Amino acid sequence: MYLSRIALNTESRNTLLALGSPHILHAAVEGGSKGHNQRNLWRVDWLGGICYLLVLSPNKPDFSRLFEQCGYPGSEPRWETRDYEPLLSKLKQGQVWQFRLKANPTRSGSKEWDESGRGKVFSHVTEEQQKQWLLRRSETCGFALKPEDFQVVGTKWDEFLKSNSSEGKVTLRTVVFEGVLTVRNLEHFKHALVSGIGRAKAYGCGLLTIAHYRGDSSG
Repeated sequence: MYLSRIALNTESRNTLLALGSPHILHAAVEGGSKGHNQRNLWRVDWLGGICYLLVLSPNKPDFSRLFEQCGYPGSEPRWETRDYEPLLSKLKQGQVWQFRLKANPTRSGSKEWDESGRGKVFSHVTEEQQKQWLLRRSETCGFALKPEDFQVVGTKWDEFLKSNSSEGKVTLRTVVFEGVLTVRNLEHFKHALVSGIGRAKAYGCGLLTIAHYRGDSSG
């Protein structure tokens, strides 16, 4: 696995078109990966006033075309790619990590208040609903959360045309979570990192990233 980061030039028309149409970014991500039918995870982040595209891919990618269309001309390095295996190999049960996740919290039911898991898909729209969704997901994704240790830092509706405009529109409620988690089940946690969490992965949701937590003394 490889984690890549590309700075996107938001003054470029191509970048603005891609940011407004996640299926365009999805195609660009897939185009930079070696092999067919890769299951890449990706996310757009804003850090320090700069827009970045993060991509987790099974094979080492080549984002030359994406950089030429959406990157900063003349900048070096053109993008950064790091082997993800060293991080996965150092994970241990009981470790505490800071995390960031962009997700599409939903539930299925026949009506808005029905949570039977069958029928129409509804988006969670309140912050409490969104946090409860992640708390439930954490149990099957191998990590533990305390309600006071994470928060919703961004949420919005995304609406865009599908790749074939005749197929209509896609409407998603996206949510960005940040906070602190504790690893409980190593196998399930690794699976969540490399496979993503929730729906709409093709549209930039599901990628869970972690960083060292200064208060952690578990190694």
